[in-house]
Amino acid sequence: PAEVLQLIRMDRFNLSAFVRQQIELVYGDGSAADILNQRLQLIEAAKDSIAQQRQIDAARDTDIEHARTVARAMRAEREAAKIRQDGIADALLQVIGDSPSDRYRRMLPENDREGDLVDDWEALVRRISRLCGAEIDSAEVVAGLRSLIAKA
Repeated sequence: PAEVLQLIRMDRFNLSAFVRQQIELVYGDGSAADILNQRLQLIEAAKDSIAQQRQIDAARDTDIEHARTVARAMRAEREAAKIRQDGIADALLQVIGDSPSDRYRRMLPENDREGDLVDDWEALVRRISRLCGAEIDSAEVVAGLRSLIAKA
């Protein structure tokens, strides 16, 4: 009964009109066949409504589960990216130390306008990649070095 009432509310079913119709069917003028037909139609409409609500509930549950799966995947990606950034920061600390010299500031691509330190930069990127045990691209090293310089 409580579930039926909840379904009625969710379908915005006019319960007062339904009760009024039933009272009219019982006490009003009409043949037994008409009354039976109307009751059967109402029962069918109620069954259809309940079936629709169940489909909507199932679709909602599927959507919620999909959203949870996507959120878990995004969280895992963020955690993996954080671990990777921490590894790059640790490797930079091993190579440069916690107070980078002006040489490393000049090596940053935006500070090496003439390209004199390109070879040194590429060597630094390779060394960081080797220390991390993975292929690290130049942009990741730039971000890590900028962060290290900002902290110094």
